[in-house]
Amino acid sequence: SLVGSEMCIRDRYHTVYETPKKKNGDYNYILSYRGMYVYFSPKEFSDLVDGLREVSAGKKCNGDIYK
Repeated sequence: SLVGSEMCIRDRYHTVYETPKKKNGDYNYILSYRGMYVYFSPKEFSDLVDGLREVSAGKKCNGDIYK
């Protein structure tokens, strides 16, 4: 649920939210894109961002994912 979440980034195509912190300090990021909402832990989100940066910097794909 987005209730209580804070918007971090919003542009024409996607929005990123941060959920409220739980009592133990845990929280998640939510990526909203084309009507889908995907939840990520901070580590998962960081890994996603790192991977997107590599692709944006020109890293080539290595292999056929269907093999």
